[in-house]
Amino acid sequence: MSTDDFRSDTRALLQQLLAEAQSSTNNDVMLEVYVDEFTRLHSDYAHKLLNDVFNDARTRIDARLSPDPIRQTIATVQTTVQDIWKSLTETIGGGPPQLK
Repeated sequence: MSTDDFRSDTRALLQQLLAEAQSSTNNDVMLEVYVDEFTRLHSDYAHKLLNDVFNDARTRIDARLSPDPIRQTIATVQTTVQDIWKSLTETIGGGPPQLK
């Protein structure tokens, strides 16, 4: 799952909408159907993303609470590397996006 997948699916849905709009006589009904489809698509991707976050968090918590010191060390190193990566991307990218 990625932004590219969501973008690709959205683009395909929009292409289908544009193709059907030329031959449709009832635009209001067609618009409602596509609004429902976009809502479903967004919901599916949001659900998948949330599941990925939960699974990652569960794995990290399990590793940190593990009695095995090797798993605990791996979890600590993984977190440290992610913190370094986040710092680098914020520094190179000019920091987190500013809200206007």
